Amino acid sequence: MFITLTKPDGTPIWINAAFVVTIEPRKGGGAIVVPIGDGLDYEVRESPEAVLKALADGPSAAIVPVPVSDALAPTPADVSPEPEPASVAEGEKPARRSSRAKSKALEPPAKSASAAEKPAARRKVPSRPALTELDDEGEARLRRMAPGSVKKLQNTLVKQFGVVDAEKVVKSLEERGMLEVSGSRVVWRQTAAEDQAAAEAQPADKK
Repeated sequence: MFITLTKPDGTPIWINAAFVVTIEPRKGGGAIVVPIGDGLDYEVRESPEAVLKALADGPSAAIVPVPVSDALAPTPADVSPEPEPASVAEGEKPARRSSRAKSKALEPPAKSASAAEKPAARRKVPSRPALTELDDEGEARLRRMAPGSVKKLQNTLVKQFGVVDAEKVVKSLEERGMLEVSGSRVVWRQTAAEDQAAAEAQPADKK
């Protein structure tokens, strides 16, 4: 199957005779042998005629049988569908599933108690103290503000002093003589210190 040729440097080369497709003369003597498959050209000292004679005298290429691959699974002998039940073959309709069973099958699986989302805990807002009376500092501050109407007074007590029951505080201030409610108006009364200061200032004015 192989023929022995000689390279220009004198070393032997063995070429498969069954794959030689081209032989052409080489400049300076010798031949160029082109076998198929490896994509290489081989320069040899032998002339094209000598190469052809070696190919003709060499052994004929043997045909090697290729085994059949068993990678594909054999096709089953019978691939026809299975026969229908006797009741269906005779024309009877198969039993239908009840609507309740269908709806149950379509329902999503219930979440477990551990996987169920817990509602977010609400933050507790601290409640304001239920003020029903004002201290001395609060009364002095309220007197300086001196709201002129009952509505303004009640709003001031709720927003500025945190009073819950404004009506009760207004009534308490009125009973203590701090103010007087006349319809929707509020008349603020002077304190004893203010009365004394006014009395002391009166003679000075007359002088």
